[in-house]
Amino acid sequence: MKKSIQWIAASSLLFSIHAGAKSIPLEPFSVLPVKSLYAVNFAAQDFSDVAQVNLINSIRQSLNQQTQLTLFGERQQWQPFNQIKQSASKNETQSTASYVFRVGLSTERFAQGTLKVEGIDKVAVFLNGEKLSGTSQYQLDLVNGDYRLLMVASGIKDWQKVNFDWQEKHQLAGKSDVENDSANLNDANKAENEPVDTSDNAASESTTSESNWVTFNDDSRKQRLNAHQMYDSEVTSQTSLSPDGEMLLISKRHYTPSKGDTAQSVSELVDPETMRVLYRWQAMSPALTSWSDDNRYLAYVYQDQIYLLNRKNFSIESIAQQLKGVNQIEWFDQQTLILSWHKPEEKPHPFTKHYRGLEDRWSYWRGQSQIYLLDVKSGVTRQLTQNTLGSSLLDFDNQSKKILFTRSPLDYAQPAHYLTQLFELDMNSNQETLLGEYRTFNSAQYGKHGIVMSAGPDLLKGKGSVLQAGIPANNYDTQLYLLNKKRQIEPLSKDFDPAISQFTVLNNGDLLVLGGEGDKKQLFIFDFSKRKFKRQATSLEVIDQFTVSQERRAKIVYSGTNATTPQKTYLAKVGSSKQNLLIDSAKNAYTNTHFVELKEWDYTTSQGTDIDGRYYLPADFDPNKKYPMLVYYYGGTAPVTRAFTGRWPFSLWASQGYVVYVLQPSGTYGYGQKFSAKHVNAWGKHTADDIMQSVQAFTQAHQFVDSQKIGNLGASYGGFMTMYLATQTDMFKASISHAGISNLASYWGYGWWGYAYSGVATKGSFPWNRSDLYTQQSPLFRADKVKTPLLLIHGDADTNVPVSESHQMYTALKLLGQEVDLVEFHGDDHHILGREHQLRWWYTILSYFDKHLKDQPQWWEHLYPPHK
Repeated sequence: MKKSIQWIAASSLLFSIHAGAKSIPLEPFSVLPVKSLYAVNFAAQDFSDVAQVNLINSIRQSLNQQTQLTLFGERQQWQPFNQIKQSASKNETQSTASYVFRVGLSTERFAQGTLKVEGIDKVAVFLNGEKLSGTSQYQLDLVNGDYRLLMVASGIKDWQKVNFDWQEKHQLAGKSDVENDSANLNDANKAENEPVDTSDNAASESTTSESNWVTFNDDSRKQRLNAHQMYDSEVTSQTSLSPDGEMLLISKRHYTPSKGDTAQSVSELVDPETMRVLYRWQAMSPALTSWSDDNRYLAYVYQDQIYLLNRKNFSIESIAQQLKGVNQIEWFDQQTLILSWHKPEEKPHPFTKHYRGLEDRWSYWRGQSQIYLLDVKSGVTRQLTQNTLGSSLLDFDNQSKKILFTRSPLDYAQPAHYLTQLFELDMNSNQETLLGEYRTFNSAQYGKHGIVMSAGPDLLKGKGSVLQAGIPANNYDTQLYLLNKKRQIEPLSKDFDPAISQFTVLNNGDLLVLGGEGDKKQLFIFDFSKRKFKRQATSLEVIDQFTVSQERRAKIVYSGTNATTPQKTYLAKVGSSKQNLLIDSAKNAYTNTHFVELKEWDYTTSQGTDIDGRYYLPADFDPNKKYPMLVYYYGGTAPVTRAFTGRWPFSLWASQGYVVYVLQPSGTYGYGQKFSAKHVNAWGKHTADDIMQSVQAFTQAHQFVDSQKIGNLGASYGGFMTMYLATQTDMFKASISHAGISNLASYWGYGWWGYAYSGVATKGSFPWNRSDLYTQQSPLFRADKVKTPLLLIHGDADTNVPVSESHQMYTALKLLGQEVDLVEFHGDDHHILGREHQLRWWYTILSYFDKHLKDQPQWWEHLYPPHK
């Protein structure tokens, strides 16, 4: 009998610890009585669900933007719960009123639990705006972060009975709920002969110690960044200034959980000086926009039709239909549009494909783009180019009636294994002139001094290179050139370190250039008279888009971010330091957000290489604590920019409690040609040393980093670097490779761009003349050296780096008995872009590091339950 009593007592105690509910303190709750001239009772409405959602959206907006909420013309005032409780009447009339309860909750780790609502007849619960399923009990799966809980309630008959209970679930790592119960009871049986304290105090203390992952608060503190916020918040996606600078087309988009991967967009014509809306597209989003030179019309494409918007009266006219495949439109003159129109080829055979060249692996390669004129009045088109090769429109001069375009014949004779032919078409004579054949060519435009071109340093046997003879240049380090009127090529940027991303010819003949300067993307003006670059003053570190007017003193509208703050859009004049802020995402979507702190940290390696680095500090950083650290790099020659969000949300990682160290190893462009040239024929040789030395030095210099809890990750070439580093060092406790290359030879021969990329990265080196490079630098051939737990992530529709690259490494490490995981994203290509997929991708990365660097496997096992 004694044994039975002890077992019951022990099991009751364990149930209290792991599954017992406890009341949430009511002090943090605020209550909004939904009152007006018209009684609001959601329980009695035919469309109560819709009304509740709309009310919650209004409340969230008012709270986020710190504005007053009004309902039917009356201001609504939040009140403390106890004040409402004391003043509310208990009669039947009062019981039919509706209220909104508000409370904040926070957790420092992944947590699960059940919220139970008592004393309310009808209640709808919303967590950060998303409605939870349930009637009186609601399951919450909480990622590390801060939340706002809103509850729309009706039918409160007795406020003394209103209560909220929280039952937190603490699942043991790697075990199901049933297994946890069994484990708990086994522990109790083992202690059956030991005294068991069954007092209320013992149960209460245990519950408190075990159930403290989630805390409830009054939500007045600034909230940490969260994944939904960074993905969903509105951004400027398109800008286009009219030639006279008096109108700005601006498109914005955002996402919501209800629409999933479908972006919600709005496009407006505004006065750029005042942002007064002049016209708004309600049912369409204009694409491929072009302003007429006389400022009368805006032409755009929507659903295979070309429309004209009249600037004077904002009338819209469809001028051409059934133009599927049109991918570029520009005003040639006041009566004519010039088009680039792609027509795909019909399949020659239903189930066989005879390859015509390496490019034939590209699904979009077959077919042709040719150049056409479209008469605006009649909608009739006239074909200008016709060739077995496609013709790509670059620019035109309507004064001289000349058109600049390119063709790309198959030519693999030299790296980078493609050739570009630059042509000029004289419309007066219909005569085509070949201006030149170039490798590493990117783009060209007409200018006052000739034709401005961008291409790699090796253009025409090194016209743009500053390197010593015999040192191959990195042709992704794009340079500027001038094809002058004598048909001679002049380099313009040999002494300019930033890599050229984009350029446009200004009305005065100078150039406005977007260049990658280290890990920043900045605007520069190239003064042709002085042959010098001058920085355009901006307030942003990474500019992602710009548009410029054609005035003599041109206006410019540009958008971008800083490393730790979201997108802003500015208006300025070219060459002026004065800027006018047009849109600030921080005010619109991040008002109550705590942004993390960024600091610089550069390091010089033992080889004398200067490594540019920066690091993000965790939210609520305490220098006396020890933090796990994540190390991110690319190494595939492009710098890891200071963009606020995008695919790699460093601020989000820091908000999750990690120090995040981002570095730019040798081979990266934007730091000068000598630095970027180290990428060629290296495949990890220099880069690995740079990363290992820099990380080791960083941890020694920053005592708040736990040197035993460091994780590393990268994608594409960075994914290759992760796998390669795993063969070189055990300094990392966990590693993640997204879409990484494990076998250089198989990527070279099978990836869609493998041969072309290798034309730069392994210039002049092939499996038959440098088998040592292709094997010894391939992680697959050194898989037996890997000792670090490795997660491989890959889209199974990846055409750039085929998923087989991760499969090969996964197979090797499984056979070697090494800890390895492989997660495939079905239907995804090289980048994980869809909303639902990208959010799970972010969570996969963070949960894996939580498991290995924080000893918190629960989130990972929630996403990927252990095999039973």
